[in-house]
Amino acid sequence: MGIFNKLRKTFDFEMWKRKKDDKTTQDLDLPMTFKVGSVGEILNEEFEDIGQVRYEWGGGMWDECLLEMKDGKKKWLLVDEPTFILFNEEISIPTGNINDGWNLINNRKIFVESKRKITVTNTGGYSEIKEGTDVQCYDGYDEGKNLSSIREYLGKYEKNTVMRTGRKISKFEIEVYG
Repeated sequence: MGIFNKLRKTFDFEMWKRKKDDKTTQDLDLPMTFKVGSVGEILNEEFEDIGQVRYEWGGGMWDECLLEMKDGKKKWLLVDEPTFILFNEEISIPTGNINDGWNLINNRKIFVESKRKITVTNTGGYSEIKEGTDVQCYDGYDEGKNLSSIREYLGKYEKNTVMRTGRKISKFEIEVYG
């Protein structure tokens, strides 16, 4: 990382410090703003936000951004502040029975910790998903401890099932320029 990037990161960090009751805190609850067309860097790799999806379930909601990287690859970023998960890989998998616990999917061992039905309530840009789509979501990890999320689309998209793998990243590994 060059000296300019180090200075920029230090300056950005200083800008996020907040004054509350005459005390300077390290409160970093400023939300990160993603919108279709935003550009920036994630893990020092340039991206453009080309699509967004909001998922809701009985216990809350989260957003996902479809990022097109400078090399043309597409990656999903789950944004549920303060949690950010970058899914580096998305593959189509055969529809089948997915159970809690260990599953063998495409010759990979996947441990499913949670299962919930979610609904797409808002989309933007080139998100590849339509509003109102119901999805069965299975979250867990693989044997390499990478986070895993299996999306089984329901209704008229029933034959589509994908598995994403990735990892949590820090807010400080993401820069959005606008």
